[in-house]
Amino acid sequence: MAPITKNSNCNLSTYSNRKEGRIPIAKNTNSEDKRTVTVLDEDGNPMGSTFPRRAAGLVKKGRAYYVNDFIIRLSMSDATLPNGRQQSEVMKMDNQITIDNTNQKTENQVLKLYFEPRKWSFNKACSHNVGNRSFITGPDGILAEGYMIGNWGANWTEIVSETLLLPRNQDCSLTFWLNGGENDRNDEVCRFEVVFNNDYDQRLTYNLNRHYIRPAKKLNGWELYEIPFRTQNNEYTELRFVAQKAYLTILAAKDVSAYAGLPDTVDPFEEERPQRHNLIFTDGFPTNSWYSTKSLQEAYRRKHGAFDPASEGNTAAGRQNHFQTSAQAVSGYAGQLGISAADAVKQIFMEVKRDTYSSPENFQDILENKGEIMRGIVEDAVQRLQDLLQQLTDEIRSNAAARLNEISSSLELLSSTCDLLGNFDTESLADHISIEQKEEDEEELEDILSDTADSMSDIADELRDSIDEMTDQLAEIRDSLSI
Repeated sequence: MAPITKNSNCNLSTYSNRKEGRIPIAKNTNSEDKRTVTVLDEDGNPMGSTFPRRAAGLVKKGRAYYVNDFIIRLSMSDATLPNGRQQSEVMKMDNQITIDNTNQKTENQVLKLYFEPRKWSFNKACSHNVGNRSFITGPDGILAEGYMIGNWGANWTEIVSETLLLPRNQDCSLTFWLNGGENDRNDEVCRFEVVFNNDYDQRLTYNLNRHYIRPAKKLNGWELYEIPFRTQNNEYTELRFVAQKAYLTILAAKDVSAYAGLPDTVDPFEEERPQRHNLIFTDGFPTNSWYSTKSLQEAYRRKHGAFDPASEGNTAAGRQNHFQTSAQAVSGYAGQLGISAADAVKQIFMEVKRDTYSSPENFQDILENKGEIMRGIVEDAVQRLQDLLQQLTDEIRSNAAARLNEISSSLELLSSTCDLLGNFDTESLADHISIEQKEEDEEELEDILSDTADSMSDIADELRDSIDEMTDQLAEIRDSLSI
């Protein structure tokens, strides 16, 4: 029996059914007659499949136990029976089985797994999970179910698969579509993890951001991944997706071969942007940032003229040729400009050292020529950095002005609230309250209302002091930014 861990998505009723030898409730099957159950030997290696009733009989007799709704594992006594007896236990496998074993004829073939959102859940060990499971229109235009997890904040979020019982020393892969998972600060977490036998310290970690792993396909802002892993000498496997400081969307996908006929649609400004496409933005990127599609198109037009997204610029070679200059001019990787310039200058010095000169005059001419080249390299890098600095300044001013206006509006509302508190109308309040009182209590009521009015006035005065202080701070910020 697979161990029940705090992170596994175990169903108690299913657990009870397996323990007692009853047929568990099957899912995702078209008819009772077509269902089949995979049979594993005592080491977890696939042997074939049998009918559900036959599987239930083996479990009831104690000769096997359920791994999940579609897999049973033989006990040692039955798994070691002669080959002829084993063959009588199994039947031809059915395509309804979730884990595709149809091509497993040799040990070297890959056991393909596919992301199925209904078999995943949020990791209860993470106290700040954010996200949801929902249907989304996929990159191929077909509605599919997936998870959107994480946010721009520090909420560490994980979703985990059901605990899987996989054959030992088996090559496996998980296929899924991915969108987002990056921010423009380059400090996000976007990972896929494989945990064997609940040993988290020995997990396999795959970083799915910043081009660490090449996707199988890029289509309409989505990336298709087929992540390989090997079970080694392990049986129980849990898969995880982890996100922090960026929204990450994981969507169910078909086999990679199913998308072979669809051409890659790569973002022509991919090299310029500090983060990749994210569904939460209308255009995939924030419209008020320097790396929005509109801003990058305008930058390209200034450098090269009209921009045609259907041109060769939409290929890897085209992007290199067409956008290299604009990338350096508008990208956030300012440090790369300095590194490129320094490398170019060093290369020139190396050329000067290696060359042979016919005369001192020839040496002087070469030095003057190389000096002009180096001057141009440095001046060009400085100009690009100045352009980038100006763009950043404009962006800061634009964003700051909007934020300052929001704060100013809120301060005005608070100031109006202070006026209400300071002008607390005790007489009007006295006319509208209903208290069973005697004439001798009237003076006490007046004292209560007077004290209340004084208290309201004190609150208003304290708030006004804070509002005035913040108003002065806003004025100073506007002056410093020339807004």
